[in-house]
Amino acid sequence: MANVMTVNGPIDASKLGITLMHEHIYMDATREVGGRNGLLNDPELMYQELMLYKEAGGVSIVDQTTGGLRGGTKEGASRDLMPEKHCIAIKNIAKKTGLNIILGAGWYRDLYYPEYLHRTKTNEIADGIIKDIEVGMDGTEIKAGIIGEIGSHTTWISPVEERVFRAVARAHKQTNLSIATHTAGMTVGLDQLDLLEEEGVDLTRVTIGHCHSYNNHEYHLEIARRGAYVQFDRMGETSQFESETWLNLVLKFINAGLINQLLISQDVCVRQNLTGYGGKGYAYIITKLKTKLKDFGITEKQFNQIMIDNPKRALTGE
Repeated sequence: MANVMTVNGPIDASKLGITLMHEHIYMDATREVGGRNGLLNDPELMYQELMLYKEAGGVSIVDQTTGGLRGGTKEGASRDLMPEKHCIAIKNIAKKTGLNIILGAGWYRDLYYPEYLHRTKTNEIADGIIKDIEVGMDGTEIKAGIIGEIGSHTTWISPVEERVFRAVARAHKQTNLSIATHTAGMTVGLDQLDLLEEEGVDLTRVTIGHCHSYNNHEYHLEIARRGAYVQFDRMGETSQFESETWLNLVLKFINAGLINQLLISQDVCVRQNLTGYGGKGYAYIITKLKTKLKDFGITEKQFNQIMIDNPKRALTGE
């Protein structure tokens, strides 16, 4: 079995267990989310939230907090999200909780890029991502275990986002790490696949994120036809309407015979997603949503395929 790189070093993929493929632990979303709601930076609070996940049976988390979400201004200066470097803070909480945490390399999306990234050549961006994977992140020996989330947030990909996507593809081809993306409505996930494929990426190593944001079953089927994983990753939203809508998307995808290419997660990214602030937290999928899925006929074996087998394959390609 292949290894997966966690913040505490490589582990055999067979040890991943139940895995959330798209989450955030320490993160700064205040460019779009006002006040303290957009800031996840309380170690004790996050420890308590993560332990609820572990106590419910969770084993691993993929933290896709890429560059731009770790704090910093448009000029790249630190805004002191954490007292220590982001990757060190993640390593510390991984040790404290005993969870396997896989950290993402790369850059989030245009709005969150530092100014210098707009002037950086594609291969130079790729070199930085490769360094995070092969040497260590932010001057440490803590290595990334996935590339992502890599985003485009509108119905098109901006010129600088295109350079980042091409850089990601080149970093993937050198390191063999899987790629995870961010989308927001409409069919931009297909444009992302076009770019990655043009750069020679095997699309079975790609996950298109936030597929729930475009409620179109045919769109999800087309992503799957091209070989990529389809990820519904806001399953912990507090809105009953959204929760039921997205649950139906998951069920339609399973009923289409595509469970092998399905990933689900919660994308905890603001305080209101945490149980301490009235949200559903990290454990929702493996507790309450699991019960709902069983009510719709999803078996224990199928649930384990979605939460254990598929993440393992998505991370390793095996």
